[in-house]
Amino acid sequence: MKQVFERIRRLLLPAAAAALTASLLLPVHSAQATTGLDPFDAQFTLTRVDGDKKNLISSAESAGVATASVTDVLNSRTGRANLCHGTGLNGTLKYDGFCWDPDDDRTGYTDAGGGWMPQGFTGSHDAYSGGLYAGRHLYIASWYYGKYADNDPHEEYTRISIAQSDGEQVTYGHVALVEPVNGNFKELANKSHADGVAWYGNRLFVANGVELQVYDLTHLWSMNDTSNSATGLNGGRTSARYHRWALPLLARYTTKSGVVPDTDPQPFPGGDPRSCGPKNGVLCLSSLSVDRSTSSLISVESVGEEDSRIVRWPLAELGAGLPTQVKSAPEGYITSLWQVQGAATDGKNFYISAECPKSWPSGYSCVHVAAKNEATRVITQAPALTESLSWDPNAGRLWGLNEALEDATVGPKRVVFSINPSAGAAVDGWGWMSNFKKPGFTCATPKGDGTANGTIVTVWHCIGSESQRWSFQDGRLVNKASGKCLTPQGDAEDTNGAVLTLWTCNSNSSQLFGQDGGAITNNLGKAVTPKGDSLTDGTYLTLWSKTGGDSQEWRVKGF
Repeated sequence: MKQVFERIRRLLLPAAAAALTASLLLPVHSAQATTGLDPFDAQFTLTRVDGDKKNLISSAESAGVATASVTDVLNSRTGRANLCHGTGLNGTLKYDGFCWDPDDDRTGYTDAGGGWMPQGFTGSHDAYSGGLYAGRHLYIASWYYGKYADNDPHEEYTRISIAQSDGEQVTYGHVALVEPVNGNFKELANKSHADGVAWYGNRLFVANGVELQVYDLTHLWSMNDTSNSATGLNGGRTSARYHRWALPLLARYTTKSGVVPDTDPQPFPGGDPRSCGPKNGVLCLSSLSVDRSTSSLISVESVGEEDSRIVRWPLAELGAGLPTQVKSAPEGYITSLWQVQGAATDGKNFYISAECPKSWPSGYSCVHVAAKNEATRVITQAPALTESLSWDPNAGRLWGLNEALEDATVGPKRVVFSINPSAGAAVDGWGWMSNFKKPGFTCATPKGDGTANGTIVTVWHCIGSESQRWSFQDGRLVNKASGKCLTPQGDAEDTNGAVLTLWTCNSNSSQLFGQDGGAITNNLGKAVTPKGDSLTDGTYLTLWSKTGGDSQEWRVKGF
């Protein structure tokens, strides 16, 4: 996961002389703490850097740059409906999604000559209360083009992808991000990682460390030369590094404090918009999302194993005007999760993409749910190197994407995914008897979803069926679909290898089980254990002496 560590290194560049300031601004918490979100006094200001660029955009259009609409972009490329790669997602959460076309699936900054890396994600569900743009569900991802060398991505260019997915077909197009000048346009003045993207009304916000870029989707441009690597208008030809479409910058802001609006000669620390984080205390904008419940732009930091700050920015001003300064909401939150990459909220809970706890299977990210003064928990593993997240309030679904490079053994691994977090909730005490040691969770499931006495209980990947719901009732484990109790075959409660089955609940002691730390054991200390310690689908569940092994990590709970 070297690209994650490269990003961390870039965010920790600032001068050590500001370390004292950083220590005062950043409360210290133990790594991977589960204490939830800790409130802090968020006194931050976004300050406009070099003016309102509306007139520059108009001058370029007057000089001959052709305009286009968002829907014009959609049919340039064809993606693939559904999730085309393994994801590690919990099936109880009713996951869905789509994939890019094979070229965008495989491109990356380790390619000869460089390649594209996806970072941010948003959708029309962020932009409009009804969730649609021109009657369609649309999605936008941000990417940077880099050439990996010397442990650095060496960003060269940025783009967004505007996609339409109806569950059966995925079409999309790429749009270069450019900067207007008088009667023309050029590459962005600052090299950008395009860490996060958020869509609100006609505004598009792109995060780049200390810098917040603002775009207007009503000023989307059509290029007439896609064979040219240059960017700009020259002799009637318009080009944006091989792109058919381009979007000009409307304004940029900085999180650095004490900056004079529009005219400050040093709006970024050391002149570097990537210079932020714990060592200088300057707030990083490492990912963005929209909270429609409070009409706020949400930013979160990606600062490795340091505490990350989550900050709200009111969209009442940023969503329409271009004020010279915008103050953050007074209350922010601190999360102690490691390697935070994205955060989104449903208005109550925050969903955070970050590193998984150390005891979880490797090779995946995790989606954590956190709330103010409540313990943080994992609801699912997620695709490797999951980046930004976005909440769809109409569908009650959480969206995200990952940046993983193609693997030499398993091939490409990039997906755009969505999950329904509420589908994993315990209902009236009925949770899921599950083991997290296999990616995606595995659940205790009656064979063939049977309900008859004697039905063997097996290991099966979690799918959210009623047959996978269980509840502790009077010391017994009751299966919801059948109403029957977990029972060792022949009541052999003291026999290693005794197969676990469904049976009518009765007064026999063989049906008594309890939660014993991370295991479920009976009165004689025998633990629920898959045969041969295998978590493969179809493996019988048995009783075995408690060892504390991974295969015995079973709990009855909601996700």
